[in-house]
Amino acid sequence: MERILCWSTGKDSTATAILAKEHGEQIDEIITVLPDPFKMELELINAFESYMGMKVTIIPSPSFEDYFYRVKVRGKHVGTIYGWPFTAYKTCARILKCEPMQNYCKGRNCSFLLGIAKGENRKILEPNESLLIKYGYTEDDAKELCIKHDLLNPLYHHFKRLGCVRCPKQGKAALMKVKELEPEKYQWCIEHDHLSPVKFKPNVTFCEFANENL
Repeated sequence: MERILCWSTGKDSTATAILAKEHGEQIDEIITVLPDPFKMELELINAFESYMGMKVTIIPSPSFEDYFYRVKVRGKHVGTIYGWPFTAYKTCARILKCEPMQNYCKGRNCSFLLGIAKGENRKILEPNESLLIKYGYTEDDAKELCIKHDLLNPLYHHFKRLGCVRCPKQGKAALMKVKELEPEKYQWCIEHDHLSPVKFKPNVTFCEFANENL
């Protein structure tokens, strides 16, 4: 059975990779899906690949723009574009991340190494595994391990939680960091905001939310 590491560029999955290397754990492939990455994340890939001695497979997936302009084919809003993702649902993650990963691995006899830390209330379905749990690492331990090996995603210096550049779940402070780190994508949000049938936040457009920070 193949053993595949699902790498998100975050501390938990990166620490999982480090533990695998340190303990001689089997990894047949490292995969990731990056539909709307920060430039810093793309730069991290080179350092991560160098440390692991393996290439990371970046699974082809729809881009954020593809999701935004995707046309609904069922329901009462058929014919309209998706626009901004709903903050209360996970449709965006399913279309941009989960489905591409599932399609890539379909038909393969494989298990996944997941970045789930000790103490997290998340279920792991067999034959998938967590090396963090196996070796007793909490989320804080995982972060320290990444720092030790100079593989901590630099976005942790700017954000409390990691996600896509244009994720509507982020707060005001995070959005201002997006403006600083990814000015082109921030400007894209301003220019395309009026096209979305869904508001960026409940009852608030992107431009209204952004102007609240001025």
